[in-house]
Amino acid sequence: MNLKQLSWFVELVKSGNFTKAAKKMYIDQSTLSKGIKAMEKDMGIPLIDRTANCFRLTPEGEILYQLGGETLKNIEGQLEHLRDRVNEDRGGKVRVGIPPVIDTAYFADIIPKFEKECPNIKLEVMEIGANIVRDKVDSGEVDVGVVILPLASDDYDILPVFKNDNVLVVNKDHPLAGKDSVTFKELEHEPLLSLDSSYMLYNRTLSLCFAAGFEPKFKLLSPQWDMLARLCELNYGVGILPRPIMSYFRSNKIKLLSLTEPEFPWNIALIVRKDKYLSNPIRRFREFVKRCGDIGDAEGIKE
Repeated sequence: MNLKQLSWFVELVKSGNFTKAAKKMYIDQSTLSKGIKAMEKDMGIPLIDRTANCFRLTPEGEILYQLGGETLKNIEGQLEHLRDRVNEDRGGKVRVGIPPVIDTAYFADIIPKFEKECPNIKLEVMEIGANIVRDKVDSGEVDVGVVILPLASDDYDILPVFKNDNVLVVNKDHPLAGKDSVTFKELEHEPLLSLDSSYMLYNRTLSLCFAAGFEPKFKLLSPQWDMLARLCELNYGVGILPRPIMSYFRSNKIKLLSLTEPEFPWNIALIVRKDKYLSNPIRRFREFVKRCGDIGDAEGIKE
């Protein structure tokens, strides 16, 4: 058994079948199948239960998957440490997963400033919904993820960086426009416009409405915050959006109302896997974003 075969096996288990795994690794299915059979022959044990109607590991395969995955993560960390030492004076790269709304609100300004301060470090930015960011961090496809707090997991090193809130966006002719704030209960019969389910904002809105005793009436879900703001401007519905992003939508036809009972914070953090080696480029990026943020070292965020 070699490392290539082990990585193939781990990816096969994650994918759940040979076709998906081979496609993801850009190899032929027959090549993958032969590699797995070679592993089984070398170890003298079956790893896959081929008598099952669906993809299933043998007990030995389960053990190999668990220990093999941990081994690959350790090797990945050692390789990153090695690259870090070799490229100490040459820079390196950081792969960052950022939801588009957070990218526009904060990182559109941060990224060029970071590249100016650290010209030898290459940033590879992947714009994806916050709910997908965690998956990409877990899989190792990105080094640093940008997420919305709270985050119920002990698997990450979490660095809070920005603190703000979400607001209700209404047309100035809407009956609620005479208020400065609204409770969630007051939204029970309102047609809601929201970012779609790839965003944490959707999940949080849903849970807060349920906590207030009602199921929200979503009129439209979209991945585009600016379209939602435009629809609010046209009085098509009322929208819940982060306050910082609305500074990029100039209109005298809308009003922003604070949300209460409960409040709806929009707190942003950087996450990395706890078992990941923090290379010099990753550390410098985290430190730079922290300096750009509005949360001091002694200040925390209540989740």
